[in-house]
Amino acid sequence: MGAPATRVVSTVEERMRRRHGDSVLPWLADLPRLLDRLAADWGLALGEAFADGNSGVALRVSRDGTPLVLKVSPDAEVLGTQVRLMRLYGRTAPTIHAEAKGAVLMEYVDGVARWPEPDCFAALLRDLHAVPDPARHARADLATGVANFFPRFTPTGPVTAGLLLRARALTDELVATQGTPVLLHGDLHRDNLLDAGPRGVVAIDPAGTLGEAEFDAVDYVLGQSDVRVRLADLVSVTSLSSARLERWCLALAPLIAIGLLRRGEPIDHLVGFLDDLEIAGGGH
Repeated sequence: MGAPATRVVSTVEERMRRRHGDSVLPWLADLPRLLDRLAADWGLALGEAFADGNSGVALRVSRDGTPLVLKVSPDAEVLGTQVRLMRLYGRTAPTIHAEAKGAVLMEYVDGVARWPEPDCFAALLRDLHAVPDPARHARADLATGVANFFPRFTPTGPVTAGLLLRARALTDELVATQGTPVLLHGDLHRDNLLDAGPRGVVAIDPAGTLGEAEFDAVDYVLGQSDVRVRLADLVSVTSLSSARLERWCLALAPLIAIGLLRRGEPIDHLVGFLDDLEIAGGGH
């Protein structure tokens, strides 16, 4: 086995075990062989793994001097959905060069992970949500997605168990009263948004969820300070419902806060939403 492939395992093992549990250990043990085989099949020179990622492992590779990204995952179904969605998204997602079960070779997007301006983010949402027949392409609906991701968040710092219960109750209410569903990206946090210059914003790692459009804007609104201003600015350049988006932000602010706290980042800009949810919970 090649040294680069072996080195990848040591850099991703902790993260993958945290995400998948010990059931991922056999896959990790075979990962160097998998990477070496894919490198041979696709003519790749293996580089370093990217530091982030949830369901899989992405690493820098090159072929004939061209930089590319190789992504592998123990969950072949999830990765297969991502590949299918990226093909549907066209230029707003990386180009797919090759795929195999549990693996994909794709374009390296020379971009910077950062929050775009409201008009650029609005344009991205319009493109992503324009996929026809969304129910046919979705991997899951929003109700299923909520049931899957809420258990990953446990009381942390000022986010109490009671606050999480209120957040879940409001989320369930929003899911039950959704408007017209679209094919959501489902995971539009900052690290999944690449500013590619003249090309525009490129979205990576889509989840493929069926639900109302406002859900895809929550991370953007809650991602920085002045969240009320960000909400108003985004609504002004989209057809999103201000009232629905604000309630989604209220419901998901505790989860965003927990994610930030886990990374040692401040949550001062979310305190207002957390307080509002605490007050609103008195009626439940």
